[in-house]
Amino acid sequence: MERYNLKAELRAETGKGVARRLRREGFVPAVVYGKTRDSQALTINPEDLKHKMSGNAIFDMTLDGDQETVMIKEVQKNPISGDILHIDFHHISMDEKITISVPLNLTGNAVGVADGGVLQQLLREIEVECLPLNIPEEIELDISALEVGNSLLVNDIDIPEDIDVVTPLDEAVVTVVVPTELVEEEVEEEDDEFMEPEVIGEEDAEEETAEEEDEE
Repeated sequence: MERYNLKAELRAETGKGVARRLRREGFVPAVVYGKTRDSQALTINPEDLKHKMSGNAIFDMTLDGDQETVMIKEVQKNPISGDILHIDFHHISMDEKITISVPLNLTGNAVGVADGGVLQQLLREIEVECLPLNIPEEIELDISALEVGNSLLVNDIDIPEDIDVVTPLDEAVVTVVVPTELVEEEVEEEDDEFMEPEVIGEEDAEEETAEEEDEE
């Protein structure tokens, strides 16, 4: 697990106008919070975060002369430019377990694919609970022996002893299906979406016929 130093500045002013001004000046508005501390508004220099935001990185944040350990909880970015708009930091304790999502990395080539099957990855990350320093960058799952029609579950993943899995163990991670099964699924979905159009005037015509029969 990567660990970095990060400097932050406290700010008293909050609001959209303040956030826009900070971005114009080249800074990023942020906030830090946690179970054992009050929420505080921060200002971050985005240059200090370059190449440090991948995975579940840990930061030793220097704030107002004091240092605390944090992780990034959420990052808001401009969908067009990709610029960072806001960051949420979460205070953590290095001797207290946390729950976090870790990406899955499939290794090997499934024999079922060589036999003509199609690989479907149903789960791309799992939720685990562990101490911050034990958080893995990724968790590997060997799919080499996976045959057509079979699946691998969370329970099939080799998890280190110091990590507890939160995701249900019976949840499917990856499967190899016969191509015709995919075609049948697509046809069923199309059938479900089809709705017979209402015939305009049909109900009116039936009502008029019923009225004529009543009059007779």
